[in-house]
Amino acid sequence: MHRSTLATAAGLTVAALTLTACTSGGSTEPTTADSAEAGDAVAQASAFLAPWDGDGNKQLLIDEPLNEPVAEGTHVVYLDVGTPVSAVMWANLQTPAELLGLNLERVEVGRDAQSINSAMNTVVELAPDGIINITLDPIFFESQIEELDAMGIPIASGSVMNTVEYGLPEAFNGPDWMTANGEALGAAAIARSGGATEFVFYNIPEFPFSEYEQAGAADKIGELCPDCTLRVVDIPIAELGSTAADRVVSDLQAHPETEYFIAAVDEVQIGLPAKLSLAGIDVKGIGMWTAPPNYEQIAAGEEDATLSVDLGLMMWTVLDQLLREMQGQAYEWPDAQTRAANLTRVTTQANVPEDPVRGYVAIPDYQEQFAANWLVG
Repeated sequence: MHRSTLATAAGLTVAALTLTACTSGGSTEPTTADSAEAGDAVAQASAFLAPWDGDGNKQLLIDEPLNEPVAEGTHVVYLDVGTPVSAVMWANLQTPAELLGLNLERVEVGRDAQSINSAMNTVVELAPDGIINITLDPIFFESQIEELDAMGIPIASGSVMNTVEYGLPEAFNGPDWMTANGEALGAAAIARSGGATEFVFYNIPEFPFSEYEQAGAADKIGELCPDCTLRVVDIPIAELGSTAADRVVSDLQAHPETEYFIAAVDEVQIGLPAKLSLAGIDVKGIGMWTAPPNYEQIAAGEEDATLSVDLGLMMWTVLDQLLREMQGQAYEWPDAQTRAANLTRVTTQANVPEDPVRGYVAIPDYQEQFAANWLVG
């Protein structure tokens, strides 16, 4: 029976974690001991995933009223990095902006250093009351952060891993949150595959959060299945929405031993099922940061699963943090797993949302709860 040993390289870098393998001789047929080990791994994975099953009474991460109502016309800038999920995030800000009477402005920052620098100079000139940043690495606008700080303009972030290092407030879904959800991805890969041993992780190097998902997945797979292998393959951000699915097909053709895959962002899977079918490849997978087409593919039985994030709740939570920063109000985030499971759930065809655009809803009445905390009405 072919076996491989997973070894996680020391340190978290954008480069892939190093995994090594070894081979032992023997029959190609699974033994009773092998089957028992696989079954045990699946059982442990399923037990670990309990907080991510979507059940339970989930609460707002910060459930305290603001010090005072938000002034009509408060100017908030949203930094748009130009991805499909970023567009969904922008859309999810419209309802709370209307509720609060915000002057919400969208600034496209681009994807290269020059474009980002130019866009952030524009943001400084706009001098808004607050800024929302989703995924843009502060390393690209360090000088503007200093200017904005001197002007007393706070920045609340989502899916940014190094906020504290640049003097910004800690994001609720920073490194610990991403690592915890990465562990959920790793456990789901074992559970959904029925105890497979050969996995691949599709990493997006330009997204700093991707390496933390990868690390969490590697750690959990290594813990539950020490003899499993997790390969890592980089997919450039520029290929999302274009040739990412083709790269996955080519990789799986080159590695027919692969039994299940994990994608750092589920955009990798958009259009992938049809291409896998055309290539005669029957390998399923799970991703995170689900877009509406992913939900449609899951509903059709074409995509196996996704780790859904309630993107609406996420954006209201980031906005809530920004409002508290603007008012100088103290707050504290709960522990990482509570934060992670609060907004995410393993979604399959059995529990896929009816509305693919709205997607997963973690707390049905969260808008009313936020409105109360924001002293609206």
